[in-house]
Amino acid sequence: MRTRSHIAARTSAVGTAPAPRPTFPARASQILLFLLLFTATSLPAAETPRRGGTLRLWFPQDWRSLDPAIGFDGDSIPLQKLLFRGLIDFDATGTRLVPDQASDWNISPDGTTYTFHLKPGVRFSNGREVEAEDYVFSLERILDPRTGSVGQSYFMDVAGAKEFTEGTAAHVTGLRAPDPRTLVIELAKPSFTFRYMLTMMFASALPRDIVRQQGANFRSHLIGSGPYQVREWRRDVRWRFERNPQYSGTEGWVDSVDVQFGGDVSLRVMMVERGEIDRTKADAVSALRHERDPGLRSSLHWVTSVNTGYLFLNTEVKPFDDPRVRRAMNHAIDKRRLMQLAGGLAVAADSVVPPSMPWTNPGLPVYEYSPDKARALLREAGLPNGFKTGLWFINARAIDKRLAEGMQQELRAVGIEVQLEGINQSAFEVKARSRRQVACGIWSWSQDYPDPSNFLDVLLNGDRITDQDCNNLAFYSNPEVNRRLAEAGDSFDPAVRLRLFREAESIVMQDAPWVPLYHQRDPIIRHPRLRGDVPHPVYLWRYENMWLAE
Repeated sequence: MRTRSHIAARTSAVGTAPAPRPTFPARASQILLFLLLFTATSLPAAETPRRGGTLRLWFPQDWRSLDPAIGFDGDSIPLQKLLFRGLIDFDATGTRLVPDQASDWNISPDGTTYTFHLKPGVRFSNGREVEAEDYVFSLERILDPRTGSVGQSYFMDVAGAKEFTEGTAAHVTGLRAPDPRTLVIELAKPSFTFRYMLTMMFASALPRDIVRQQGANFRSHLIGSGPYQVREWRRDVRWRFERNPQYSGTEGWVDSVDVQFGGDVSLRVMMVERGEIDRTKADAVSALRHERDPGLRSSLHWVTSVNTGYLFLNTEVKPFDDPRVRRAMNHAIDKRRLMQLAGGLAVAADSVVPPSMPWTNPGLPVYEYSPDKARALLREAGLPNGFKTGLWFINARAIDKRLAEGMQQELRAVGIEVQLEGINQSAFEVKARSRRQVACGIWSWSQDYPDPSNFLDVLLNGDRITDQDCNNLAFYSNPEVNRRLAEAGDSFDPAVRLRLFREAESIVMQDAPWVPLYHQRDPIIRHPRLRGDVPHPVYLWRYENMWLAE
């Protein structure tokens, strides 16, 4: 947990008092050690980054969108960072906030008003200077229900956000631009985590004139203020990014980034080995082959992210509206056996918040694998013969497909007949985030910012449920959980926040809207010419910091 006990009256980055450092000792030392170990094998100390060349990437499938209001998954966010920038960012350790487009910022003594001053000369790729009004527009666009952004719930603490989303106000009263270089954000109440919300891609600056002109077509005409700009996009075929000549920062070593799609994982690994692409996520078979081959071993790197994969059970859809059925699901699934099917790409999960946060919850209920208990709970719920349900997953995610097939067998043993429904990621997100559309499915969540609220509050707070674009895929709501999460959000006392989050997680596990499945480990295969391929604790990858050796 963070150990801040108050809000600083002045938070500054340049030319004033030093910005307060969020103190997170256990996490910081853990991350620093991890980064040092990874860097020791990826970036020789004597080398100096060089500019030039094309970073070549290959992914299983295209994304829903790289519009920062829409795209929200672990693969697209690092690519959005090529195109868009915001007010503040995390440093390389993921433990300290640093300026991005803000030169300095203030937080009022009561913690409700944030004032940002923009750096001069920051421009969009079309040449226009970034103004405070662009930030007002971009944040209102996130909050506007017509945008369909899953980021809406993150910014509901802004004063006037509720009235704006309900259509009773034309603008958000808590968002103001007194002059082109000053942005004021007023909150309805103090929020410990709001500063972290501003590091997310949702809070990126967008050119208000272009977005108004393009409307929903902006996703095909992306213009941002990051180090790169879109040169080419062919849906499901290719993205090509080239250097943004208007960018005044130092990031962006390669001249261009080329992204292509399709093919299975073994093909992508072979393309890395042949020098046709620079890196890819591997499968278990390829990882084992690289581990055993002395000539290939140095190109394999294992990365553990702050992530939880889970089976969500829609509490608004029968029979998962009955907690006894949900508990039966938890007892019926042998997660340790499933991890063998995952081929070493994950470890079994028994909690909502991943232990790599770091996080412990001594009083957390844990479900043992017990088909007998599962059958007894189904009989108690009036389902002695079981039931039928669909289980949805993203067909391009090999680990989720394997786990779905494994769970299908185990659930059949207790009388639950499962029909597997594998679809592409874009369709899955639209369907699973919509109310009463998906009974159960596999999803995974990686941290957006280093705080337990990013899992508990974002994914399981019933007060944040929306009819579409909802992050709470179980559509779970318990007033006792909601109350504790609200109190934790208002508190700046680390001991109080720790207690409330632990209590909330324990109630959630008792109610069982999830079957926690795994914490993921990713084998990354990369070509020897690639440098700077160091994982970031929050964003996972920063492609703009990668470069190519001659």
